[in-house]
Amino acid sequence: MGSRNLSHLSLALLLVLVTGCQPKKRSTLNILNVGCGAELASLDPQIVEGKIESDVLLALFEGLVMADPNTLEIRPAMASHWDISDDGLRYTFKLREGLCWSNGDPLTAEDFVFSLKRGLSPKLGSPWTPFFFTVHHAEDYFSGKINDFKEVGIKARDPLHLEITLERPVPYFLELLTHSTWYPVHKGVIGKFGKIDDRDTRWIRAENMVCNGPFVLKNWENGRYVSVKKNPYYWDKDSVALDEIRFHPVADTATEERMYAAGELDITYRTHVSKIERYKNTGELRLSPHLGCMWIIANCRRVPFNDVRVRRALALAINRKEIGKVRGFGEGLESYGIVPPGMSHYRQRDRLFQENVQEARRLLAEAGYPDGKGFPKTEVLYWLSDENRQIFEALQAMWKENLGLHFDLVGQEWKVYLSLLREGDFTIARYRWYGDYNDPTAMLNIFMRDDPCNYTHWYSDDYDTPLIRAQNTRDDEERIKLLQEAERVFIREMPGAPVYWEASSHLVSHKVKGWYPNVMDHHPWKYVSKSQD
Repeated sequence: MGSRNLSHLSLALLLVLVTGCQPKKRSTLNILNVGCGAELASLDPQIVEGKIESDVLLALFEGLVMADPNTLEIRPAMASHWDISDDGLRYTFKLREGLCWSNGDPLTAEDFVFSLKRGLSPKLGSPWTPFFFTVHHAEDYFSGKINDFKEVGIKARDPLHLEITLERPVPYFLELLTHSTWYPVHKGVIGKFGKIDDRDTRWIRAENMVCNGPFVLKNWENGRYVSVKKNPYYWDKDSVALDEIRFHPVADTATEERMYAAGELDITYRTHVSKIERYKNTGELRLSPHLGCMWIIANCRRVPFNDVRVRRALALAINRKEIGKVRGFGEGLESYGIVPPGMSHYRQRDRLFQENVQEARRLLAEAGYPDGKGFPKTEVLYWLSDENRQIFEALQAMWKENLGLHFDLVGQEWKVYLSLLREGDFTIARYRWYGDYNDPTAMLNIFMRDDPCNYTHWYSDDYDTPLIRAQNTRDDEERIKLLQEAERVFIREMPGAPVYWEASSHLVSHKVKGWYPNVMDHHPWKYVSKSQD
C-alpha cells in the first residue's frame, strides 16, 4: 500500500471518528400532533357537518376573511380589504394579488363564484345552503324559481374584485364568511372527478386534492392519522411556523390522554371529565365556554313523539345539575333554552322552563302512558364516546326512575351516527350544535321548516314567522324581541330538550404557542407554532 493511499485511509478514518462523536441531529421538521376525536366523515368544505372535520379544513382552505385566533375579530384573508355600501347590501372584496391554488394555478374571484354555484346545487345536498340565502336571488336559484345563475348576487368584476349583493342587510355577514361552506374549491379538480354537484368524489383524496390554505393534504387513511403539510403556494407561507400537522382520530378519551402523557399528542380533542380537577393547576388545561348546546331531540314524525306532551315530559324529567356532575364541569352550564349565554347581546329575561317531575308524570299520563305503562320500546341514538356513554346512562336512569320509562341506548361511531341523523333513522337522539357565527340566529335557524339541519322534522309557523320578520327588520331591539319570541315557541313545543351548554376542554402542551381558548373553539393553524425544545 503506497503512502498516498495510506494518507487517504487515515483521513477517512479520522472523519468517521469525528463525525461519529457528534451528537445526532434531530429531525428539522416541526410536526404538531392533534387529537381530532373520530374518523373524518368528509373533507369537502361545502358538505361537512361536524367540528371534527371543520378543524382539519381550517388547515386546508381559507375564505375571503378569517377570525382572529384570540379575539375572533374579522381579519383579511384571501381578500386584502373590502368595501360595504351605505345601505349594507353590497360588499366588494379586493383579492390579494398573486393568489395561487396548491397546484400553482392562479386563484381568482371567479373561483368564489363557482363555489357558491356549487353550494347552491340541490343535488349536492349541502346542509349550509341557508347561509347562502342571504345573497340576492340565491334562494330563488336553489328552489328553481330562476334558472340563470347570473341573476344571483355574486359577480367577479375582474380577477381581483368580487362583488356580493345581499337580499337584506345582515349584521353578521362577515362572520358568516368564515364558515367552511364559503371556502373556494378548485373548478378543474371538481370537474375532473365528477359533476359540480357530486358528493365526496375522488377529488378529496390526498393525491388529488387542490386547496388554498396554509397546508395541503398529505395523507388520509382510515385507521391512521390525517396529515397535512405546509403549502408552498400559500400567500402568507412565511408566517406559517409548522411543517406538518397530524390529526389523530382517537375516540376514547383515556387513550387520548395516555398519548398526550407519552408525548404522542400536543393537543387533545377533549379532556376526561374525571381528570379536569387534576389538570387545572398544570398550566396545560384549556377550559372555555363554547357557544353551543346539547339537546335530546325527537323525531317528531314518529309515535309517540309527535305528541308535545310526551316530548315535554322527557324534558321536564331531566336533572341537569346531575348531568353537569357526570360531565365534570360543575354547575352553571345547565341549559333551559336554545341560545347560549354570552352569544352576541342576546339573552332571555327569565328561565324558559323548570324541571318538574310531577308535571312530567302528569303530562305522560295525559298522553296515555301513566307510570310509563304501554309506552313503546324506544332507542336513543348517540355518538359513541366514553363521555357520551356516561351522560346517556345517567339520562336513561333518570327517565326510568322519574317516569317509569326504559330506553335502549344505541351508541354509533361518528360517521354512522351522522348518517342516521341525516336520514331520519332514529326516534330519540343526541344532537349537539355549535354556533357557526356569534349571533342567536346561528342556533335558532336550524329548527326552521326548510333548514336541512332540522333533524326533528318539527315545523311551526309560530316559530318560523318571528324569525322571518327578524330577518327583515333593522331595529336591533325589535329584532331581539322577535328572536326571543321564537325561542319561547320552541320551548313550548319542545321538539328537542335542552340539556347543557357546551364548554371546550383541551390539554395543550407548553411547547405549543398561538393556540387560544375562545367561545367558538376556533383555532386557525397558521398561527400555531411548536417549540422544538
